[in-house]
Amino acid sequence: MATSPEDDDTKELSRYINIFANFDTTAVKDPEREYYNLPKNKLPVLNQITANTRVEITPNAPIGRLVFSTTGIDGIGYNDPTFNLDSFYFQNQTIYFTVRVKTNNNYPAKYVKNLTLGDYQPSMPDNTINIQLLDDNGTTLNATFSSDFGQLSADDVGGFFKGSFQYDNIGDNLRLFANATSSTVEMSTFSNTFNITPVSGSKDFRKINEDNNQKDNFISYLYQPNLKENQTFFTEFLGQIVGDASDANTLGVKVYEKISNFLLNTNDTDYANIDNLISNLKLIDSNVNKFSDEYPSSLKRIVDFFSVNRSNLKPVLNNYNRNFNDRGRPTLGFGKNLGSEIKITDTLSGGSNFKPIVALEKFSGSYLLLTTDPTSSFDFRYLGSNRTFEISSYSNRWGWGLVLPIGVGNFDFITSESEDNLVLEDNNFRILGESGISTNIIPEYYTFYEFLSTTDGSNIFSFYDYKNSNSNIDTTTLSGINNCIDEIILQDVYSGTNLI
Repeated sequence: MATSPEDDDTKELSRYINIFANFDTTAVKDPEREYYNLPKNKLPVLNQITANTRVEITPNAPIGRLVFSTTGIDGIGYNDPTFNLDSFYFQNQTIYFTVRVKTNNNYPAKYVKNLTLGDYQPSMPDNTINIQLLDDNGTTLNATFSSDFGQLSADDVGGFFKGSFQYDNIGDNLRLFANATSSTVEMSTFSNTFNITPVSGSKDFRKINEDNNQKDNFISYLYQPNLKENQTFFTEFLGQIVGDASDANTLGVKVYEKISNFLLNTNDTDYANIDNLISNLKLIDSNVNKFSDEYPSSLKRIVDFFSVNRSNLKPVLNNYNRNFNDRGRPTLGFGKNLGSEIKITDTLSGGSNFKPIVALEKFSGSYLLLTTDPTSSFDFRYLGSNRTFEISSYSNRWGWGLVLPIGVGNFDFITSESEDNLVLEDNNFRILGESGISTNIIPEYYTFYEFLSTTDGSNIFSFYDYKNSNSNIDTTTLSGINNCIDEIILQDVYSGTNLI
């Protein structure tokens, strides 16, 4: 290390230091040396280019910043948000944090004294910090703050404050506010926002078949009067062993889920539990990196569930939208796509306002969905200036494919002596001749209805039981960090270690 003081005007304000470094190569394996079985390298440096850097040390640089973090690591010369306060905490949890004094150019001011917790005053004593918990409206909440420097902090210089707080309620978008006086400089800052949720957590999930209430099952089996009238054994003893459906980790739920989802948990590679998936991969000699052999039971359930691809957590719904036959039971969900009846003389819209029509073929009892807009057909004649039509003007050029007697909708064009189709000059339409059979007989063969585009919406398959009252996660926001997965895992870990 070498120093190089500048001119006399700045010599006492700053000092530049040049730092030189070389790699220590004594522990580096040299393939050529090992090949020839030569002695190991004993020299720390072998023909390397020396690396160097130059730093400036400025004594007592001006301070002007406070920065919140969980570890005191908040960047040197820049703002590093890596160790911001977490997004999720829990009610009455002891939440630790650090506030550090920094210079105007974001360097730690380690030369100033540590800060002491105190109440806010118009002119606070030097090296005193006041901290408050605020909601999203800026209202101060009743939280308990304490210092947490520890018994090993013998030095009172370092320019920071270590503390913790507890809040006995819940809230979203909360943040800490700190104002302090250090070396007679007044400073203030806010932390990042975070949420404080109930100890039980605000997010939960249930896999399909995790809804068994074994306590109620036992009670439902009671038919003998003396047992049915005295249920204490089943509610207070046996019922407490097997549990109900409020907790997915109870014995009754776990046993029922393992039996019901046996094939899903073991053989389906898209949904299998981690252990079964690894076992299946080893059957085909696939390389598997397993980072943990054992998880606590509750945490293993979470890992097994969220290891499933996010797209597979979404339920597969029945999108069938051709439920036309009500079977005489419309209140039971039959015929939900069949609307009101349409007369052949009703005026219907075409073009961009065209809506599909359902045609009931009377002689076969089958339904036909008509999706072709008649106004786009060849030589269509509009009703007035609007793009409208009536079914009574049906033409076989509409493309509907109705099964009707020959001649219905089969129009001829009037031709001239030169055998050219006559054209009306005002709208460029060809002149139609007489039709052999009137379209008025169409209702004898078909009944027409409005089409209701609603889908069935029932489950074809579901891995995540989104209909369960205990399930409330959003399967569209399960990527990244600081989402509901973090909260669920933290709640389980903190509860299991008695931190909350």
